[in-house]
Amino acid sequence: MAEWKELFNGTDLTGWRMRHTEKDHAWEVKNGILANTASAVDIVTEADFGDFDLHIEYMFPEGSNSGIYLRGRYELQILDSLGNTYDYPAENAAIYSFKRVDVEATKPAGEWQIMDVNLVGMVVTVDLNGQRVHDAVTLENPTGGQLFNDNGSSGPLMLQGDHGPVSFRNIRLREL
Repeated sequence: MAEWKELFNGTDLTGWRMRHTEKDHAWEVKNGILANTASAVDIVTEADFGDFDLHIEYMFPEGSNSGIYLRGRYELQILDSLGNTYDYPAENAAIYSFKRVDVEATKPAGEWQIMDVNLVGMVVTVDLNGQRVHDAVTLENPTGGQLFNDNGSSGPLMLQGDHGPVSFRNIRLREL
């Protein structure tokens, strides 16, 4: 099994690019934190990944909304949703518009959320804050806002930056 790779080095945006280079971005690096400070543009890894384990920690302020796109296609929702219900899968850690979480594991806004993801082929398992929220779910199609419209076997990690502020740290990936 491969070693864990730090996707965010804690000091700058090495290894990342903006989704739309012609637009301004609001991503900042400070004290080991990657933060999107306003609604601006998505950030994408320069590298593509196929099957992997991902560890990522994020914190959102009250009312914020963002997302983590696996292979640039499948969004794991980031949302200040604790205690709220929605007409479609949109709560924190939902596979956006596809599947709700099996259990509510979200911490309140302003606290670090810890997500561990295993993606092999089209099957994803997700733990949020130590609780299994998706167990061997088969992904069927890109979830919206994606970089690609197919079910490709690899792609970059994308962090949504066009909805609201969010902070990330300890972003690491192990290819399988």
